[in-house]
Amino acid sequence: MRRLTGGVAVLVFVGLVCGRAAAQEVPEEARKMLAQNLGGPFLVFRDKVQEDLKLTKEQKEKVEKHLQELFPDAMQFFQKLQDLKGEEREKEHKAYQQKAGEKLTAVLKETLKEEQLKRVRQLELQQEGAVVLLNGDDESGKDLKITDEQRKQFMAVVQDMQKKVEPLIKEAQSGGNHE
Repeated sequence: MRRLTGGVAVLVFVGLVCGRAAAQEVPEEARKMLAQNLGGPFLVFRDKVQEDLKLTKEQKEKVEKHLQELFPDAMQFFQKLQDLKGEEREKEHKAYQQKAGEKLTAVLKETLKEEQLKRVRQLELQQEGAVVLLNGDDESGKDLKITDEQRKQFMAVVQDMQKKVEPLIKEAQSGGNHE
């Protein structure tokens, strides 16, 4: 859930600056925040990702149209999310992420070529990092034939790393030495 901490305020600010006008172009910073806070296929809104995918003019227009429709709703959602705490916040975020992700995935399946869809998936996995392998339901873990024992070993390493990193994150967030 750490993804949301800084990004929500920036998204809300950018949404207010943009005036939420559907015809207005969504700034790259807002695109980046959507990708960070919603994860998965939302990275397709980033300019660099669109370049990597070599989107045609028509593909870009379809993706942009969906972004213009999504952006005001996302801003409203993130404003609402700021008022929620803990589990309720996480539950709402996950539900919105899934619903919006399903809509975007449908648009991408209609818009992108098969090799572009595969590349989007690769970029998603890069963004999520190795932790994605912990999910036994994920197709990446299945493709790699990761056993439950390997998953447990990996989980132990990740938990150990989190124990070491967490105090540093707390110190940085409390105004400590950011270096």
